[in-house]
Amino acid sequence: MKSIAWDGYLFSQPDSAFYFAGLQYKLAESVSNKKWMADALNTQGTSFYIRQDYDKTIDYYTKSLIIAEEDGNKRRIAGCLNNIGAVYNLLGNDAKAMEYYTRGLKIAEEIGNKKFIGNTLLNIGMIYHDKGDLAKALDYYIKSLKIAEEVGNKKGIADILSSIGIVNNDLGNYDKAIKYYSRSLEIYELLEQYDGISKTLINLGSIYFDQGDDEKPLNITLEV
Repeated sequence: MKSIAWDGYLFSQPDSAFYFAGLQYKLAESVSNKKWMADALNTQGTSFYIRQDYDKTIDYYTKSLIIAEEDGNKRRIAGCLNNIGAVYNLLGNDAKAMEYYTRGLKIAEEIGNKKFIGNTLLNIGMIYHDKGDLAKALDYYIKSLKIAEEVGNKKGIADILSSIGIVNNDLGNYDKAIKYYSRSLEIYELLEQYDGISKTLINLGSIYFDQGDDEKPLNITLEV
């Protein structure tokens, strides 16, 4: 049932995904399987997220969180907290987003889940970046980068390197920004991540243009 709801319908027909996840929930409830109950509620929450109904998204993610807490499933708890934090972040509620991210980070560290740790550190860094606290943003990005390198998450490494490049650009550290953008670009090209390649080339071109190098931005534009 989870496969039908998540893989079959979630991103193409989220209303149908909600329906099948509801069936999954009832079946799981009938056999007192809290793990599958929490999973079903998470799928329903994500179906509302795709439909941009963020109040209901938070409602269902919170229901999933409550059941995960009853079940003592710390991995699911950390995931729910991170999901709720992401929605609040999208809504511009930095205080709430930080609250949930911080709670999720604590649990992820307790269970040693490096994927969650790295993602949450990155999310917290992005909040500080948006608020203009570049020093803290850089600190969290570097911590997240270390985790991504430890687990071999190449896409994550490229994304974080790009974010570090943006911070250095904002700080006026253009040589460092170019260095991080270039490292990011190398990985994006290796992974054939064309969206990342395009954005990084544009970022590099912007620096070269600001520095008065008209030839390099032209070459970069031709590549894009």
